[in-house]
Amino acid sequence: MALPRAALALVAAVGLLGAGCSGSDRTAATTFTVPKVTTPLSTTTTTSTSTTSTTAPPPRAERAGLSPGLGLAALNQADFTATIDAIAATDVRWLRVDFDWSVIQAGGPQSYDWARTDRIVKAATERHLSIIALVAYTPAWARPFSTPDKNPPANPDDFARFVSTAAQRYASLGVTTWEVWNEPNVATFWYPRPDPEGYTALLVRASAAIRAVEPHSTIISGGLAPASDAANGSQIDVRTFLTRVYSAGGAGAFDAVGLHPYSFPLLPTEPADYNTFLAAPGLYQVMVEHGDAFKQIWGTEIGAPTGGGGVSEAVQSAIVASAFRQWTAWKFTGPLIWFSYEDAGSDPGNREDHFGLIAADGRRKPGLSVFVRVVHDLLARQPPITEPTGR
Repeated sequence: MALPRAALALVAAVGLLGAGCSGSDRTAATTFTVPKVTTPLSTTTTTSTSTTSTTAPPPRAERAGLSPGLGLAALNQADFTATIDAIAATDVRWLRVDFDWSVIQAGGPQSYDWARTDRIVKAATERHLSIIALVAYTPAWARPFSTPDKNPPANPDDFARFVSTAAQRYASLGVTTWEVWNEPNVATFWYPRPDPEGYTALLVRASAAIRAVEPHSTIISGGLAPASDAANGSQIDVRTFLTRVYSAGGAGAFDAVGLHPYSFPLLPTEPADYNTFLAAPGLYQVMVEHGDAFKQIWGTEIGAPTGGGGVSEAVQSAIVASAFRQWTAWKFTGPLIWFSYEDAGSDPGNREDHFGLIAADGRRKPGLSVFVRVVHDLLARQPPITEPTGR
């Protein structure tokens, strides 16, 4: 689609979506003009050398992926190439990548630094990996003074402009799957407290911006974190949050519901109030009750840390096997994305350092071998699929 047409389409599309929303002024029509991207990312230049053949796409497991986290962008070129090659060798289809607004537009509303994202997208495309583009986090100029980057933007149209620009830049490389924000049902990622209606306003605008550039894109609502309804409003149960998104008029703005079905220290099939993996059927029931039985839940992040009070490496392996076995047995679920590929650090007291299938020193944990076996089993059993699920 030519960019001037995309710009005109977005103004119309967002206006229609806004007019159809009810209940909150935050979902009113917007009138911003989409910035034209005159230099979308080239499909011919390269920034890395791949050992993967570019002559024919290899078969990949459609329902499996990896989320390498923010550390991937910081690697030197040699380590980056080795890591991307290793991820591609697992035969997963999906790579979940942070398109961090707070970094890309840190310099102001007219400033863009695409270097990190360009490198990842190009490398993934060369290896026939499909991107789940996680768009999230607010630069200082777009949020209230003295608030963190997890504070939503003061004006959701600023976010929509960024998302539109990103979609225009990367559509030619096949980036058509977008996850809008990360864990918006907890204060950690939607500061100072989650706001389903405010999130819906953001989702509606971002979705319209993406579809105006590429109408067949797949929009995933922000992956919901494990949470119960807290009296102080600091977190909201996944079913409660989604119900309120529907009530705020968000149904037409997403093609799949994002969920982070963590269960550790339990196996995914072990019942417990905090086991969000087993909340998936109840979340799907909310979708059914709102006329969305045809949509899927995508598990855009699941994992188990092997340090900092997490689980043993043997339990991590068991969680890998159990999670993919049960998730792919359900008919209402899409891909499941493992977080993460490699540990972020080696601090024994920091749980966040130890979610990888590879230790910080490069040692392969047993969970990696289990993960590869699971992916290959999925690949062997899947019917031939050549195109992503979309609208």
